[in-house]
Amino acid sequence: MPGEPTLRDLPTGTRLSVVETDDGAGTREILGEILGLSEADLGSALENVLRSLTIAAALTDAILETSAARLRPVRPAPAAPLQTLALDVLEAGFPVRFAPTWTPLSEGELGLGVGGAEEELRAFLATHPSWSMA
Repeated sequence: MPGEPTLRDLPTGTRLSVVETDDGAGTREILGEILGLSEADLGSALENVLRSLTIAAALTDAILETSAARLRPVRPAPAAPLQTLALDVLEAGFPVRFAPTWTPLSEGELGLGVGGAEEELRAFLATHPSWSMA
């Protein structure tokens, strides 16, 4: 059993949440989630993780079982609603800039981050006729 963690660093634009457990009888289980800001980042990270697992298993004469499932596809926010929200927020006096989000969003949702003006933005959205908080 290797004494160090099995997985190596991932490419930028990805995040990995993982738990490695050893049962004391020679079995190591690795469960985790990979998040990517783009399809390319996600594919690269998955390839990196699978390569690390394969190398670790080969070097320790281990049996490797893997599985991967995509829960939600990486998708950009729809442009028209995003532009409308940005203009409404800008007209209300809040600064606006665009950035990717690590939080997976459901269909029809837009991510909105705030830098210190959370209560004011909540109040604005609560009274706005077109927007509601999810």
